Amino acid sequence: MLVAERLKKIKEILLQKKHVDVATLAELLNVSEVTIRRDLDKLESEGFLIKTYGGAILKEEATKLLSPIIEENSEKEAIAKVCSYMIEDNQAIILTGGNICRLVPKYIKDKKNIIVLTNDLLLALECGKLSIQTIVTGGYLIGNTFMLAGPMLVNPNMDIFVDKAFIEVDGVSLERGFTVNNVEFANAYKYFKSISKETIIVADSSKFDKISLFQIAKVDEIKKVISDTNVPDEYKSFFFENGTQIFCSFDFSDLEREV
Repeated sequence: MLVAERLKKIKEILLQKKHVDVATLAELLNVSEVTIRRDLDKLESEGFLIKTYGGAILKEEATKLLSPIIEENSEKEAIAKVCSYMIEDNQAIILTGGNICRLVPKYIKDKKNIIVLTNDLLLALECGKLSIQTIVTGGYLIGNTFMLAGPMLVNPNMDIFVDKAFIEVDGVSLERGFTVNNVEFANAYKYFKSISKETIIVADSSKFDKISLFQIAKVDEIKKVISDTNVPDEYKSFFFENGTQIFCSFDFSDLEREV
């Protein structure tokens, strides 16, 4: 089989299966694995695929897999921008995973000497692209979230302390406080609270009046919350009465227009 024919066949297989392994291709096309690896190198240089350990994945699929899962939502963008206003030059911060926190790096790229600690691989990649100094925790991947947690999250010999932790949650309730859906994330976020001078909860208004499985803090334990303009009035009243500051997206957008 000529090289051109073999490359065409590999493309056909990839388009059908989305991913391939070297050993299978070598057997199907009756060539050596070394030859298949050279073919994959050529197709990767053409932008058709991305090589993986022992095989390759169609580039279109790889792009979907590795791209941050971020909703096109102006409210989330506005909340992320509010987070950025609370981050000052020369600060070390924690950004947990989530659709809002993943938007924050682009708004802090011009701040000086920022260090970001995160358990979110997609967020870390975004920080890397923006040349933001980033520390990624240990741990293992939780499902398909691209986020790390578990007993190996932290090196016990590493003494870390940060200025602010921005923790994105799945539920906010007057009865159960701030909650998340995964016990490993709950443990991770409790740890983040313990090493932060200040903890700031991040949640859009759709998370209010919702209770997830695992609590990370009681509702009166947190003194700063960032959300959008649709937070229920009963929560605004409760936060006011208990000395919790709630920052809504319009607060800073108005200030920005004045400047």
